[in-house]
Amino acid sequence: GGAADCSFWIRRLRSEAKLHELSEGKPISVARASRFLSSALYQNRHLDLSVGTMIMGYDSLGASIYYVDNTGVRIKGDMFAAGSGSTFALGILDTERRYEMTQDEAITLGIKAIRHATFRDAYSGGYIGVYLVT
Repeated sequence: GGAADCSFWIRRLRSEAKLHELSEGKPISVARASRFLSSALYQNRHLDLSVGTMIMGYDSLGASIYYVDNTGVRIKGDMFAAGSGSTFALGILDTERRYEMTQDEAITLGIKAIRHATFRDAYSGGYIGVYLVT
């Protein structure tokens, strides 16, 4: 999504997560965090925001990942690519992903998919951050 829109809503979500932790005495669940963001974006859909992001983490239910966009769409899944280069990244992921991959193989594949997107999409690129949700 648009860098400014994504930055604002991720900061807002961090604030909400911290408030939840302070008031409830435990971290916010991944599902609740994604639901909060989805609801907030849906309520502001008239602003023509540009947000497409993944909310992921590990909580009492285990590891989970959600895709959330500016219309309030919220989808739980096991693999997503977001942004203008996502179709190029998904081309690599869809053809090379296996469910029984080692952690190192998964990291290598993720980096390969992102690099492929940066070569094909002028708006993709920059820093590649790898985060393990285990």
